Amino acid sequence: MSNDQPGIRVDVDVTNPGQFFACCGLLELADRLWPGAEGWFEPGSRTFNINCVGTLQTLVISLHEAKLVSTMTAPQRRRLEELSSLKAKELKEQPSLENEKKELEKLRRESPLVLLAPFSIRLDWFEDEFSGGGRFKTWAGQQSVESISTSMKHALSTFTWWPHPPKTLLDEISHENGLGFNFDSHVSSQGSALDVGFSLDSLSTNSTTRITVGARPYQEFLTFVGLQRFRPLEVSNENRFLYQAWTTPLNPLLAAGVTSCTIDAIAHLTFEFRLLYRTKYLKSFLNATPYSGATNVLV
Repeated sequence: MSNDQPGIRVDVDVTNPGQFFACCGLLELADRLWPGAEGWFEPGSRTFNINCVGTLQTLVISLHEAKLVSTMTAPQRRRLEELSSLKAKELKEQPSLENEKKELEKLRRESPLVLLAPFSIRLDWFEDEFSGGGRFKTWAGQQSVESISTSMKHALSTFTWWPHPPKTLLDEISHENGLGFNFDSHVSSQGSALDVGFSLDSLSTNSTTRITVGARPYQEFLTFVGLQRFRPLEVSNENRFLYQAWTTPLNPLLAAGVTSCTIDAIAHLTFEFRLLYRTKYLKSFLNATPYSGATNVLV
C-alpha cells in the first residue's frame, strides 16, 4: 500500500505510552477488519496513519458492536452464583465450599477475555509472564479485568459526537465510566496515591466514598488490545522500558517487531518510559522521553 491517502488518521502524543500502544491496538483492529492494513507514525507530525479500505467511523462502530466476553464458562458462573447465595455462616461451616467460592471469584477477576466478531481476538497478555506481558498489568489482584475493560468499552459510545469520531479520539475524556487501567501517562503524571494521601482505586467500590474521575476510554481500551501483540523492551532490573515508533507503513506483525526493538533496520524513533508504583500493587505508565542509547539491552 502507498501512504498517499491514509484511510484513518488520529492525533497522537508518542511520548504518552498509553497513546502509542493505543495506536498499536487501532492498527491491530483495522487489520482484522481489513486484512493488509498498514500503519505508521507520520514524521514531524502528531499523527498516526493507517492505510486500509475502511474508515475510522466504521472501525469504532464495529468495536462498539463487538461483544467482549470472559473465558470463564457458563457453568462456572452459575456455580459462583449458587455459592454466593449461601450465607456466610454456611460457608464457614463448610470450608471446601468457601475455598471453592474464593477460587471462582479469583477466576472471575482474572480470566482472559475475548473480543468477538468481527475481531476475534483473545486478550490474555496480562497472564503472560514468559514474554513479559504480566509486567504491564497495572491493576491490583482484587480488581477485575473484566469489569475495568467492560466499563471502558461501554464508555466508547457515550460521547456527543458518536458515531462520528474526531481525529482527537485518543484524547476524548468521558465521565461515564469507572476507573481505567492507568495506561494514560497524562493522568498518571498529575498525581499518585502518595501525592493525595490515598488511592482513588481503593475508594471506587464504595458508593459513599467513590470519587468520579474522567478517563480516556478509547486510549485505555485500545491500549488493552494493543498490548496483546505489541510490547516494549524491558531494560533488565531497572524499571525502564523502550519502544520504537516506526515511520514507514507496516503491517501489525512487522510493526510489533519494531516496537519491541527486535527489528532495528526500519526508520523509527525510540522512547523510554517507566512504571509508577502508585501502591504496592497498582501501577501506572509514566511519560516517555526520547532515547538515544543502544537498544540491544538485555531483557
